[in-house]
Amino acid sequence: MPLVLGLLVVVGLALSANPAELARSLRGFDPWLLVPVLSLSLVNYALRFVRWEVYLSRLDVRLPRSRSLAVFLAGFLLSVTPGKAGELGKAWLVRELGGGPALKVVPAVLAERVTDLLGVLLLIALGALPFPGGPWIAAAGLAAVAGAVLVLTWKGVAELLFRVLSRLPAVGPRVPHLVEVYGRLRSLLSPGLLLFGLALSVVAWGAEGVGFFLVVRDYAPRAGLLLSIFNYTGSTFLGALTMLPGGLGAAEGALTALLHSQGLDTADASSITLVTRAATLWFAVLLGLAAVPFLARWLAARRGRNA
Repeated sequence: MPLVLGLLVVVGLALSANPAELARSLRGFDPWLLVPVLSLSLVNYALRFVRWEVYLSRLDVRLPRSRSLAVFLAGFLLSVTPGKAGELGKAWLVRELGGGPALKVVPAVLAERVTDLLGVLLLIALGALPFPGGPWIAAAGLAAVAGAVLVLTWKGVAELLFRVLSRLPAVGPRVPHLVEVYGRLRSLLSPGLLLFGLALSVVAWGAEGVGFFLVVRDYAPRAGLLLSIFNYTGSTFLGALTMLPGGLGAAEGALTALLHSQGLDTADASSITLVTRAATLWFAVLLGLAAVPFLARWLAARRGRNA
């Protein structure tokens, strides 16, 4: 399904830009730029893996580093699902590899998503500074992040929500499990760990924003760094809001529209979008696919021992 959506996105961009013009624009891209762009994507993944390891350690989940890395990379493949819900499969993988109950790992996955979302919001706020009224937009973004942190960590709000949920027939019996997950999640969002996770998230997604800037500058040498970061993180955020697998279609459409509105012709805007998504989303998916054979071998070996 994600692959089909991806192909439809490419077809849509080609048709909107005129296939011949898009091909001309893509031929004009300097392929050597992929070296720093992909390297910056790797910086993103490396920093987020460090955060993953710290979260597992705080939850007292023990898993060999190589297996933890494979689970983390497989998460990129699982993330190309509606709302990234498939990433919860990382908790199941950790359990199957001997890392403990899946419910114990779920808070780490949730904390990743929370700090990623807040980090991207902070980068959007930073990237908005060049716009008219930019400082006010940045202040609103900071206020939104602060408000989100307050809601997530305010125990009274959670207790009220759990009381409401406990009255629902389908959800009520599962509330004790939700309370357990929330307790562990709250420990990962304690002030020190929250600042750590947010800092890593800002630097990680900022690295990909810089990679996007390098691609844009190949077509528009006078492109600004902050504006590029705003375009990249803003389109990523909009794609996530749609709950589509990997934000496919929405993220590409938003990014192309932003670039076109800022003076790039449709072909160049589409070309930049295709190169960027290939070097971020699809590069991550390829890394996830590369981890699958290792996971399959380890899982088969473990099941063989338990048979």
